[in-house]
Amino acid sequence: MVSGLFTATETIKNDLLALGPNVAVILIIVGGIVYGLAQTQPAHARGRWQSLGLGIVIGGIIVAAICGAAQLIANSSMTLLT
Repeated sequence: MVSGLFTATETIKNDLLALGPNVAVILIIVGGIVYGLAQTQPAHARGRWQSLGLGIVIGGIIVAAICGAAQLIANSSMTLLT
């Protein structure tokens, strides 16, 4: 039972570590495109589009930071209950 749970958790971790950097790059690129397109909008709509673009870029940076620290987070969490 415990080994099956450990295997499932390890598989999920490996999948997320492989997928995370790609998601971060995609978010940063899409955020940049949205921010750039915001410059073509009228003044009353530009602020909403700029906020959305910056939010997406910041989300991509946060995903990249979490993926970069994932191994450290995993090692720290394994020792919490011992």
